[in-house]
Amino acid sequence: MTLKSLVTGAAAAVIVGGAAAGVTSIAYPAQSDFAAPATIPVTPVVWDIPMPQAPAPELEGPLLQTLNVLAGPGTFGPNGPKAVYIQGGTGRLEAIGADNAYNRAVREGKFPLTFTITNINQEGPLVWADVTATAANGKSGTQNIQFVAGPSPTGWQISRSSALALLSAVG
Repeated sequence: MTLKSLVTGAAAAVIVGGAAAGVTSIAYPAQSDFAAPATIPVTPVVWDIPMPQAPAPELEGPLLQTLNVLAGPGTFGPNGPKAVYIQGGTGRLEAIGADNAYNRAVREGKFPLTFTITNINQEGPLVWADVTATAANGKSGTQNIQFVAGPSPTGWQISRSSALALLSAVG
């Protein structure tokens, strides 16, 4: 291979690679551009979703209390003790379905539940955590649950989508 074909091939690779990356102009920067390199803050993302900046383990207590109330006795009805722990509350039909699923799970020996929370990450008023629930019969399962800051005694509510996922898992 000659030097000319090596240089031509390298130049072609740079141009094709630049085009693939969306580069529309290649210009040599002026000398003053080298004097002070710019610092650009980098925010890590996954699929255009910002990554949580820091884990929030101090939230474990309030999140556990929220889950324990939802797994405890009482109704999911609009005026029941559990409705305030679900984002947006519960409607009449949703409450009836949730109460039926809860009562069926109690009859099957799944309650009381014990919870373990790991990988707690907070992004503003939202928290995601891996919640492992262990039933009285020893079976356990883990789901990623979303909590929302809201008007409950613990300051946290379970998101509506997570509540529906949990309800389908229990029922």
